[in-house]
Amino acid sequence: MLDAALIAAAQAVEHYEISRYGSLIAWAKELGHNDSARLLKENLDEEKAADKKLTALAESKVNRRAA
Repeated sequence: MLDAALIAAAQAVEHYEISRYGSLIAWAKELGHNDSARLLKENLDEEKAADKKLTALAESKVNRRAA
């Protein structure tokens, strides 16, 4: 159960970061800071990948053991 809770908390952080990067990218584009938007998009992609890994980990075994 503890592992499942830790993964859920980590995903909450990832979702927060994903939402913030989305906003920052939109603002950077609006201001014409395309280089910054590109770098922020790279970070956003990393956060999305981390979220997918956490989901896969939870769904593969951790959630079943916690149930």
